[in-house]
Amino acid sequence: MRALAVFAHYFKPEAKADYSSTNNDRREVRRASIERVLLGWRAHFGESAILNVENRSFELAPPCADTLDLVVVVNREDHLLDDALLQRCGASKVAFDLEQPRHLPFMAQRVMADRKAHYDWLVYSEEDLLPHDPSLFAKLAAFQSQFGPRRVLLPHRYEINGAALRPKTYIDGDLRFGLMTRLFGLVEESQTILTHRDSGGVLKFVRAQNPHSGFFALTAGQFEAWSRLPHFLDMDCSFISPLESAATLGLLKTFSVFKPALPLHHLEIEHLDVKFSGMQLPVLLRGEIGAD
Repeated sequence: MRALAVFAHYFKPEAKADYSSTNNDRREVRRASIERVLLGWRAHFGESAILNVENRSFELAPPCADTLDLVVVVNREDHLLDDALLQRCGASKVAFDLEQPRHLPFMAQRVMADRKAHYDWLVYSEEDLLPHDPSLFAKLAAFQSQFGPRRVLLPHRYEINGAALRPKTYIDGDLRFGLMTRLFGLVEESQTILTHRDSGGVLKFVRAQNPHSGFFALTAGQFEAWSRLPHFLDMDCSFISPLESAATLGLLKTFSVFKPALPLHHLEIEHLDVKFSGMQLPVLLRGEIGAD
């Protein structure tokens, strides 16, 4: 299996910082975050080492991916990468010159389009999303095998925060019903719930009421089909903001987007921040909103 993972990374301090990527006090945290993400990909899907205690030596175990190439797209010099970090993580950098840096996910897709012939999987990820599951590609392949290439499975994002209501918070709850009704109309879909039984029991997937994950992984065939459509790289920013649009709207125009419902953790990815889980909000039982 050959995989290309492309990450969008941006950092530029601003006087009135609304985001971690513009807050100079978060500089070292952001640098550590992107390094941790790149090393995490290399660790989980690349070659690993095994300590042989008896022989006091290390043995090498084969990787999950035969080829894993990591590329980081940046805007101009507004980033926290240096050659030493990239070499340590086995990654490369591609710089663009954008007036709107939140369009970087579009540039990630452009890099994928330029290199698509060499890979079986093409992955996009925001810079602060860390996978922990070496079975990621196997689970995605199983979903494709069961439900077909016109459907895409995305992971749930979660945060770990000891000061939050619970240590683990899933951060992509349902969006406004009217918005999702309009977005669902972009692609015809006959089913909103998909079920499948594997060795671990019943798996249930739902058409995502919040389709943004800041992440997607497509097979070469899926990406090829998308890249041939007129709306590929159309720079449409009508979904929430330029960042969410660039990462997600093209998918919604092309595929039916699903996420796990049972169990939620079947496919998930850690968001290396606490800004959502730390929000001061009322606490309701699930399903309580709108109940009479």
